[in-house]
Amino acid sequence: MVTVRRRGCTPLSCLIGGVTFIVVVGCVVGIFAVVISLFRDSDVAQEALARAQRDPQVEAALGRPLEIGWFLPTGSLRTDAGGGGQVNLTLPISGPRGSGKLIISGVRIRGKWEYNRMIVTVDGTGQRIDLLREL
Repeated sequence: MVTVRRRGCTPLSCLIGGVTFIVVVGCVVGIFAVVISLFRDSDVAQEALARAQRDPQVEAALGRPLEIGWFLPTGSLRTDAGGGGQVNLTLPISGPRGSGKLIISGVRIRGKWEYNRMIVTVDGTGQRIDLLREL
């Protein structure tokens, strides 16, 4: 008599492996979404987006409305209980006419942000629009 060995997994082990994979991927995606939303919803990002929305050069380059993208932001945003903090952040933004990056850096002193850089760079053209200039 010839013994044939089956390769692969039993239905139960395949099911357990599949469910485990889905749960792990779901957790990773969930953590990723929470971290990105913390950056996107921060007061720094919302203030920079509001300035970009009001800027005529940004409107000409990217259109309206503008929104912060869901791609991974880069940099850091730190605040402390004493009202201090520091930001050095790059966020993707887009509008109906194009996309770009919102670059923000500054410090928080006694609860108030003081920015030393807030720039929109337009993808494709390399145009840099300073949002801290007087309009």
